[in-house]
Amino acid sequence: MSAAVLPDDVRTMEADNFTFWQGFARRPGGDTGRAGGATWYRSGIPFANYNGVLGAGCDVDEMLARVRSWGVPARWLISTASAGTIEQHFTARGLVMTDEYPAMIAAVAGLPAPELEGVTVEFATTDAHYLEWADALCDGFGLTGESAAHVAAAHAWPCRSDRDRVYMLLRREGTVVATAMLHISCGVAGIYGIAVRRAYQRQGLGRLATLVTARAGAERGATLAVLQATKEGFPVYERLGFRTLFAFRSWLIQCV
Repeated sequence: MSAAVLPDDVRTMEADNFTFWQGFARRPGGDTGRAGGATWYRSGIPFANYNGVLGAGCDVDEMLARVRSWGVPARWLISTASAGTIEQHFTARGLVMTDEYPAMIAAVAGLPAPELEGVTVEFATTDAHYLEWADALCDGFGLTGESAAHVAAAHAWPCRSDRDRVYMLLRREGTVVATAMLHISCGVAGIYGIAVRRAYQRQGLGRLATLVTARAGAERGATLAVLQATKEGFPVYERLGFRTLFAFRSWLIQCV
């Protein structure tokens, strides 16, 4: 399927996801650009998610040479809706697919209203808020040590400076129990950063964080909500009414 004939929802979901990741390269010292139909982005954070390539339609060897010259972990993120045959070149060049995430969409009006029931929602507007957000996110995903430090560093600049992102904290009895993030640059409610502290999981907080983010998007004019589901989150989103259109695949680019 070529980009020219992609359905509108697919194009929008690709744009939302790729723009989200490219945004990390806007931090001081980062860089980004285009090569053919693909986008390269480098945040400088030594964590693969925050450096690499988004999309297809470029010379694979030239792009790999560029990315490997950076000397930081990187990946190539591809949509199965528009990848074509490029992934065959990845395999031949030693890239390894590390993750595959269903790309899901729902009409905001069709989602249930969030029922807070003792949970308050705050926007991260201070450094203290941000530190709480990063700590809860890393705890929810089981990130520790250097990995947690890299993820926290990657989000520090956009949390304070990126107007296309809204960082949210869900608090119960004073404790931040879950996190969420709204990405709004593409006119939809892009749902990211859904994480629940391990001590509070299986209490419906991930579901609540998703609905709160979708509602925040609606308040900013969005009629559609989009997300990329983890294995654990997929059944939650499906029960809420999200449907899968395609998948995003993440290929690790090894340094040589």
